[in-house]
Amino acid sequence: MNAKNKKNYTQGTFNWYALLIFSLTSIITGIYRDGFASLFPFLQIDFHLSRAQLGLHSTLYYLAAASFAVYSGQVVDLKGAKWSLIFSGTIMGLFYISHSIAPNFLIILILAGLTGASASFNMPSVNKGIVEWFSEKQRSTALGLQSVAFPIGGLLGAIIFPIFGSILGWRKTMVLPSVVAILGVLFLSRFYQEKGDSINYRIEDNKNNVRFWKSFSQLIKNRELVKISVFGFFLGMMSSSITSHFTLFLFLDYGLPETIAGLGFAFVQMGSILGRVAWGIFCDKVMGSDKRKTFLITGILFWLTTIILSICSRNINPSISMLFLLAFLAGCFGNGWPGIFCASIAEVVEEKNIGIATGAAFLLVRSGLMIAPPIFGYISDMKGSYSLSWFLLGIIMLITSLGQYLFSKKRDGNRLKI
Repeated sequence: MNAKNKKNYTQGTFNWYALLIFSLTSIITGIYRDGFASLFPFLQIDFHLSRAQLGLHSTLYYLAAASFAVYSGQVVDLKGAKWSLIFSGTIMGLFYISHSIAPNFLIILILAGLTGASASFNMPSVNKGIVEWFSEKQRSTALGLQSVAFPIGGLLGAIIFPIFGSILGWRKTMVLPSVVAILGVLFLSRFYQEKGDSINYRIEDNKNNVRFWKSFSQLIKNRELVKISVFGFFLGMMSSSITSHFTLFLFLDYGLPETIAGLGFAFVQMGSILGRVAWGIFCDKVMGSDKRKTFLITGILFWLTTIILSICSRNINPSISMLFLLAFLAGCFGNGWPGIFCASIAEVVEEKNIGIATGAAFLLVRSGLMIAPPIFGYISDMKGSYSLSWFLLGIIMLITSLGQYLFSKKRDGNRLKI
């Protein structure tokens, strides 16, 4: 495809249809990834679990997702976004419904790991597809819009799961995301078409017998990608601590009913949705696409939010409206980073390597997602509240946000070759 035709392709309308399709697949993934935590109060009662034990659910999910991250990215580069999303969506649908017949929490943890492994294809597929269909001037906007899909899914889960859990029980409730996942696969297979030059990339790479370890060894030589990925580890810690424990924070520290605590978690997701769009626009329009400064500002604001959460846990009994406001701010400042993060990855690698580069970066992101929830829960179990957990998390994010600002190079938007 020559440059003129390629320009017409990206200026057409199908790229926005593609963005919608990618977003739908991420919404379906987010319903479980970010929404299942709203069912934790039901699971705690059913299986008599501690906060640290419930935190293991996120650990197993992200352990599997991290373990398969780089490999799934390589598969996406070789097989394409469409094939990868159809495969992962089908498998996730089967694992969703399997939760409904799990006899104990151990089986749920195993299913969480299997679901995480199948979900590991989503981010490399989506990031690669958006980079293929959108020009560099449009990508930050597209990635910012797409990144709201996960919290939208989490918001839907946070609203629907507790309501249906109270009416039908949490087991029957898990049939709903399974049906949605299968419908999403059918929609994707019918309406998504791949771009011609992306197919040519894959044909060439398969002819050249591109090896996994060769591609991976080239990636780890890219220092800027490594720096982005290391910071992603701490971003993952922040996000999983919020999504795994905020419902329990409201339920256990303040004694709110399960449905009200789930609604509070919905405010976290609403903050995440607004934050991802707002921070993307703020980064491009106000900060001149300077992601380093944007991350520093969000880190400072999140630290201030955790200070307030820590004080609320120890000294005062805030109103429900105050707690919901803090939930919204925690989501906005703590979960608003994925669009900017993915745009940072796209700046430092070649287009044909977007899949494996995203997988490599999210290997560390998911390691943080995996490690943080049980530690966050263990500290709160030891202290009898979430006060110290919030305080420590805020300090960690303040330090690492400052670190990425000082040690990462300012980029002008040109992609570096690896």
